[in-house]
Amino acid sequence: MIGRLLSRQGYRVLLASSGQEGIKLFEDHAKEIRLVVLDWHLPGVPGERTFDELLAREPKLRVVLVTGDHDADLGANARQYLACMLLKPFTTAELMLAVNAVLSA
Repeated sequence: MIGRLLSRQGYRVLLASSGQEGIKLFEDHAKEIRLVVLDWHLPGVPGERTFDELLAREPKLRVVLVTGDHDADLGANARQYLACMLLKPFTTAELMLAVNAVLSA
C-alpha cells in the first residue's frame, strides 16, 4: 500500500517483503536511495535489526519508521537516528507529510 501511494505521488519505489530483502535491495541500490520507509514488524529479520544493518551500511540514511505498536521498544539506535515515526493507521496526507519533511530536512 505504501509503495502504491508513493508511486502515485511520483516517487520511484523499491519494494521489499522482508528485512533481509530490504537490506539486499539497499546494497544493490544504495546510491539511488534517499529514504527508507521501514515497517518495525517485518517477517524474518525484525525491524530493529534491519534498521541497525541499514545504518551500518549508511550512517546518514533517512528512515521513516512505520508501526502500529504505539509502545514500540525502539532500541537505542532507532531512538538516536530515526528521522520520523509514523503510527498506523495513517492517512495518505500523513504519509506524504512525513516523507516530504524527512526528504527536505
